[in-house]
Parts: sequence; C-alpha cells; structure tokens
Amino acid sequence: MFDVCIIGGGAAGLMLAHSLPSTYKIAVLTKNTPEIANSYLAQGGIAASLDKTDSPEAHAWDTLLATADHSDPERVEMLTKDGQTAIKKLMAEGLPYDQDESGQPILGMEGAHSTRRILHSGGDQTGKNLMDYLMKKTEKKIHLLPEHQALELIMDNGKCCGAVASNRNGHRQIIPARYTVLATGGIGALYSHTSNSPVAGGEGLSLAYHAGAVLEDLEFVQFHPTILTIDGKSEGLISEAVRGEGAFLVNKDGHSIMDDIHPMKELAPRDIVARTIEWHWQKHGPVFLDARGITCFKSKFPAIWGNLRTHGIDPTRDLLPVRPGAHFHMGGVKTDDKGATTISGLYAIGEVASSGVHGANRLASNSLLEAIVFAKRLADDLVEQNSLSADRLPVQVYASIENGTSGLSDFPDMGLMRSKMTDAIGILRDKKQLNAFITDYPLRPIKHLMNMDDEDISNHHQMTVCTLIATAAYLRTESRGAHFRTDFPSRMDEWQGKVIELSKTGSAITYRKTHSKETVT
Repeated sequence: MFDVCIIGGGAAGLMLAHSLPSTYKIAVLTKNTPEIANSYLAQGGIAASLDKTDSPEAHAWDTLLATADHSDPERVEMLTKDGQTAIKKLMAEGLPYDQDESGQPILGMEGAHSTRRILHSGGDQTGKNLMDYLMKKTEKKIHLLPEHQALELIMDNGKCCGAVASNRNGHRQIIPARYTVLATGGIGALYSHTSNSPVAGGEGLSLAYHAGAVLEDLEFVQFHPTILTIDGKSEGLISEAVRGEGAFLVNKDGHSIMDDIHPMKELAPRDIVARTIEWHWQKHGPVFLDARGITCFKSKFPAIWGNLRTHGIDPTRDLLPVRPGAHFHMGGVKTDDKGATTISGLYAIGEVASSGVHGANRLASNSLLEAIVFAKRLADDLVEQNSLSADRLPVQVYASIENGTSGLSDFPDMGLMRSKMTDAIGILRDKKQLNAFITDYPLRPIKHLMNMDDEDISNHHQMTVCTLIATAAYLRTESRGAHFRTDFPSRMDEWQGKVIELSKTGSAITYRKTHSKETVT
C-alpha cells in the first residue's frame, strides 16, 4: 500500500513528491520517462513577481485581464502570492536560474505581462532544468514506475483507492494507495498540430470522468501562436520569449500582420495572436516570425537555435515559418484550492486540473507556476489531514491481474481523429463542425474496460476526451478567450462567470451550466 500514488511524472507530480515528507511511501507512474513530459519541453520560463518594482498584485491583475473574465480572483491571488514565495524558496534551495553579474535573476518579457517577470534557466531550457532539479531532489523519495500506463482508477464505495496500470511489457498491476493524484498533463497530442509531447493524450481526464468525477471548462484549449511549421508539419515550439525579445510577425512580403489588431501587437494575449495568424493563413497564406533583429539569439535560445538549424534555418538571416498549434488546456478535472476533486481520495494538479487560475486564456508562463503552487498546497493539505496509518504496509505490494485480449476491430482511425480535432475543435469553431464531430465520435459504453487490450484502452480514453471537449465547445454558445465560435463571435452576458460542468451518468454525458468554482463536495 502506498500513501500517495501520483499518476504523471512532470513538474506537478514531482513537485508534489518533493514537498511531501520523506516518510511517505510515494509511487510515481510515468507514461514514458520523466524526460518525455511536457514540463521537460517548456521553453518560456516561470512567471513570478521577483523584481522589487513588481508585486503579486500586479501579476494577479495581468492574469485576470488575460483570462477573459473567466478565472477565479481568489485562486489567482493564491497563485501569485504563493508563487512568489515558492519560487524564491526553490531558488534559495538551488534551482538554477539565469542571473546577472550581481546574482540577480534576469527576467524576461512575454505576452500580456505589464513588466518583465519571467524567470529563465538556461535561456529556453527552463522546463528541462526544473525537471532535472526535481528528479534529483526526489530520486530517493519515490518509487518510480516508468513506462507505466494508468488504465483505470480503482473505486470502492465512491472512494478512489489507487489505479490499475500496465507496464511496457503489457503486464498489469493494481497499485493501491490512500491518496491518488492525477498529474497527467495536457491534451496537445489529441491534435495533429501541437507543441506538446506525444504522451500528452489527455488520458487523465478520461480516467477521472469514468470514475465519476466532474470536469469543467474543457472547451478552453490554448493554441500557441508560433509553432515552427514546415511542409504542413509542426516541428517544434518557438517560445513567446522570442517575441518578448523583439521578434515580430510578418506576411510573405515582410509586412507586419499585427498592426491595428491590438495595442500590444505581438505581445497581445495568446488567443488574439493565434487567431490573427490562423486567419491570415486561411485567407492570405503563410505567416513568418522575423527574429533577425535579436542579438545573441543562439545564447538566449539555445534549444530553439538547435532545432532551427536542424531544419536548415538560420534565424539571424531567415524568416521563421509559424502557425498556431494546440499548446495548453485551461480546463480539466474540477478541483478545490488544494487539488481535491469531487471524488473522495482523488486529487488533480497541474494541467489536468481545472484550478481556476487560467480562465479562458492562460497568461504566458503561468503554467509551471501553477504546477509548483498547487502541488505544494496539496502536499501541505495531505500532511494536515494527518490520516496516514502508523502500520503502513511495505512498498512492494502489488496485485497482478490478467491482461485484456479483445480489441475493437471497428475502432476509429486515431490519426484521422486528430486531424478532425484540429479542423473542428481548433482555433475557429462552429456548430455544424462540432455537431459532425460529436456524431462521428460518440462515447462508447464499455462495461468491462479491462477486457480490452492496452492500446484500445488508451485509444478509448483519448477518444472520450476528444468527444468531451467537442461537447463543451458545442454547449458554450459564445466566444471567450481561446474558445472562438464563428457563429457566436462575441462574448455573451449570459455566460459571464459561468462554467460548463460535464460528468457521467450511466453511459451518457451529463452537463450543467453553473457559477465558476462552486464548492467541491
């Protein structure tokens, strides 16, 4: 029996393990290895009010403005205040960060921020360095189970008691735990164009949904404006920090496309920049990022430089072809301010959670901050509950179960589904496309999930998430933040402060339009 089973080995999961006492027995399941996590790929940095001229209040105000009047002010205040404290503590403990000759952090500028507050480590390798730091800090505290895919949550009288997982050899095990934490990350791999890791398939959302948890705000999918795009394929993220250093967006003739769009131009909120680029692609053709004016590009953005050079592009001479791609999911499993879901014993942190801080459009570089802050809040809460038994069982307590063998011969083509996700549930949406997607990919009632083989279970979870996102996008008959309906192109007063909650009743999706962040019970 584990005290805590963490499903996901990215920044949120490892920060939770780092923040828990060393006496706890902690299992960390990773779908691949921690180095493949989205957190490892994060380029932009961590937003925090570290400069003496900045404050958590100013950071909170920028966050509220960017999130299209849909984030929860109290949760945002927690994010920015707790975040300032948490980041300073990590820096003092040894988290590497870029600093000047006097030892002060070098802070970057990103879209919709009113001042420089983005902490970087290794230029554009903040995620990698944060993950390396957390892996080092937790290597002796956790029982790491790499290449373990969570297939189903174990439920007992309405309480979550662990998970069923399958390793790379297809061997299934029951992993019991007093507390089960979803830290599975995002959904970008459900789209054909994305900045995300291939492991970001959204399975955590489906695990929670099928266990009976409430999900919310699933329609809000952020598309990063600048994904390197070559021959129609996404070839890696070009961080917003590049625009923060002065790069600008142009058409094939070198003319700016952001003039008269927004006062902040390239540094406008991401939903505005992404829609502008996508509209231009559809109406006039390719869009490019002109970074030729940035000095010392290679030293400032070593990972981006290396990727560009791999594709034969020199950012000091060439324009960079870019198009938006799926990047971050603002919605997720509904939680309280400490990560508790609507199911006893089940928690969610990081991108899989709907914590209330990102609203309809996440502020740049608030993602790693959210992972750190809410992981720490959950750790403190689990310790405060003080309900761990004194006679804990040994770590190596597994129960094996037989593998499923039956496949679904008529299972839809997953590559085609991802293309349809990009087309129908991408940046520009309408009722006809959304309805067609839901019709093509209805939720399938499956009585005995464990009778299926691992691949079909994974596909079933991914298809479930796609249909749930499409359903939420269909139900929200307005445009707000990253959710844009061409048939409802404006914000609607009737939707102000309202969220769409989705949950499971039998084999059907139940939905409810309610006030944001009602108490989790």
